[in-house]
Amino acid sequence: MSNLTPDASPSPETSTRVITDYRTAIGALARYPSPRLIAGFIAIAIGLRASLGGWQTADALMLLLGVTVWPFLEWFLHKHLLHVKPWEIFGRRVDPDFARRHRAHHREPWRPELIVLPPYVHFTFGPLLLALGWWAAPDPALAMSALVGYGFAALNYEWTHFMVHTRIQPQNRYYQGLFRAHRMHHFRNEKYWYGFTLTSVDRMLGTGPDPDVTPRSEHCRDLGVDG
Repeated sequence: MSNLTPDASPSPETSTRVITDYRTAIGALARYPSPRLIAGFIAIAIGLRASLGGWQTADALMLLLGVTVWPFLEWFLHKHLLHVKPWEIFGRRVDPDFARRHRAHHREPWRPELIVLPPYVHFTFGPLLLALGWWAAPDPALAMSALVGYGFAALNYEWTHFMVHTRIQPQNRYYQGLFRAHRMHHFRNEKYWYGFTLTSVDRMLGTGPDPDVTPRSEHCRDLGVDG
């Protein structure tokens, strides 16, 4: 993991606090491999789908399915994996890298390298998703269409999560809702607002309360883990 020592002279490369416009945000995000890897995944999925031919109306439905699955998956992974606390097995402490990295993100929410997904996530799950879609689905062509939608949803996740951690003042109601919810997760109570791209998922799953009546937590920065 890169150096987490606060920089004396912040820039878009060292702190997202200084980013106030979309163009700068896009440029800063593009410096990291994650969005490029996701774009590569989308290109591969589109290429595989095109090679199979036989386009049909169901392709649009499967693409929509892929987009729809992502917000629920991100909620589940955020709540049950990223916030997992260390545990012991046979007297040894187990503290996965993804959980430690996420705690670091809560400690320093303006560090850009802690906002984007690390490359190992894509190298692990990208091939796995392609393989599952190709071999397990009854129709590989439709499975590829679903993965295209899934890839675009993943790219939207990287963009929205990165942007929420900037000083941009969005005028769009969708982004305004995401800004408020995610800031509440970081600075009011870490046990709520797990969604990154769709606030309605939190409301549906019981983790999107009224911020005005939600108690403040003392563990937004450390997630209840010492050290």
